[in-house]
Amino acid sequence: MTPLLEVNVHTKNYGDRAVLRQLSLQAQAGQIVSLVGASGCGKSTLLRLIAGLDADFRGEVRIDGQRTPGITSDIGFVFQEPRLFPWLTVAQNVAFDESAPQASTDDVKSLLDEVGLSGYEDVLPKALSGGQAQRVAIARGLYRKPRVLLMDEPFSAVDAFTRMKLQDMLRRVVHKHGVTVLLVTHDLDEAVYLSDSVVVLDHVPGPLLGTMDIYLDQPRQRDDDAIAQTRTQLLRVLQQAHALRHAKNR
Repeated sequence: MTPLLEVNVHTKNYGDRAVLRQLSLQAQAGQIVSLVGASGCGKSTLLRLIAGLDADFRGEVRIDGQRTPGITSDIGFVFQEPRLFPWLTVAQNVAFDESAPQASTDDVKSLLDEVGLSGYEDVLPKALSGGQAQRVAIARGLYRKPRVLLMDEPFSAVDAFTRMKLQDMLRRVVHKHGVTVLLVTHDLDEAVYLSDSVVVLDHVPGPLLGTMDIYLDQPRQRDDDAIAQTRTQLLRVLQQAHALRHAKNR
């Protein structure tokens, strides 16, 4: 099966320091793929390259076999912080798009209903909780109907209970829209609960340390023993990677 998204990064440097090198990543249509690894291993940088926000690298990004031209409506981005415009209403934030100034009211209302914010169209961001603001950001990320949605630790700033509710909301929305998601996370429970596949980045720039496919039916139950067992397997992969890194540095 031909992947929807193909990423090949030969080199990405910041000055003289290599951040990514010889890294290849693929994702099928409709998959949620989590990216895990130590802080500073280049996960967020990788998302920026895929999104076209940083073109200063050697490599390529392809969707359906076609090289992307940089920033494209095929790829949406949800950042760690909601980054809403405080002077715009919720509806205006969702529909904010310089290339499409005439917002579809029906599309906005439908998206807000999907993320659990029906009736919040005219509310300003200052009246929202952190979880509500991130729901708006997710709706905005989906507004242009992207084929790939990049998410950089989108739930890290909310409390545990809100995080679980946002995870469930994301799973429902992804299933409805059929969008492919690349999710950066440090939460192994989140990675296992949401993902079809988890890829592990090395602390040292180089190829992926591994890919772990998660063959658990959706929707998943948080107290399922299979989830706990899969999390343990993923933890062992990360521990082995950590041990290998230290062995290389001796």
